[in-house]
Amino acid sequence: MPAKISFTGRKSQIGEYFKGDYNFISYDLMDEDTWTPLLESDVIFLLLPKNKNTLQAVKQFVVEAMESKIKHIIKIGSLGPWRLIHNQIDKFIIESGIPYTSFDIAPLMNNIFTEQYIGQDSKLLDYRKNAPAPYLDPICLASAIEQCILAKEHFNRNYKCTGDVQYTMTEIKNILVQKGYPVNTIEDTTNNKIHRLSAEDPDTKMMDHIGNRYKTEGWHPPISGDLAKYFNTQSRTLEQFIDEDKNIFEKRFDNDKDL
Repeated sequence: MPAKISFTGRKSQIGEYFKGDYNFISYDLMDEDTWTPLLESDVIFLLLPKNKNTLQAVKQFVVEAMESKIKHIIKIGSLGPWRLIHNQIDKFIIESGIPYTSFDIAPLMNNIFTEQYIGQDSKLLDYRKNAPAPYLDPICLASAIEQCILAKEHFNRNYKCTGDVQYTMTEIKNILVQKGYPVNTIEDTTNNKIHRLSAEDPDTKMMDHIGNRYKTEGWHPPISGDLAKYFNTQSRTLEQFIDEDKNIFEKRFDNDKDL
């Protein structure tokens, strides 16, 4: 019998790129009553919300996963300032003894169209202070995740996942314009990002630290070779991503506007 694999949300920015036939389940991490279908799986792909109660909810979720004999947790983390929160979440999972694989990722190329590019205003939002970032090709990440499923050689491992090219927001603006997406302004939203993070978590000291890192450093993780080294994947450039995946991210962009 094939393994039961549950991915948290088909509408995730990674879910569009999986090639296998998986069971996509929408659930609310803050509502235990929605966990049952997820906990009936063998493998759980965990993409966590940024919520003020996330740490406590994950801790309880991991306890339930242990009792449900989950065989493998695949978790998406962050290489940005939010990594401080993920360190605690990883500790819960490691202590549970459940085999896990953790992917700490740079910003996804999709994020440009779902979080940063405001087409109707011809505006690009920048919460990284124009610092360069190695935007990650989602198809590479999806390929790596699928290779990990119940693969013991990837159990209890952490991988750093980035693209192969660093892009500043100015460079992204120029690429978008070349591809037919008008950008008249780049708006610095660093302070808005910090304010939102503070509202999402009650740990003021932790959020102040994260906010200060956004304010002083932006978010610019170094390029990592883990995807090529361990999964034999080759990242596309941002230009290639836009040319080849335009129908995917524009469809998502339109759907998100309707929600």
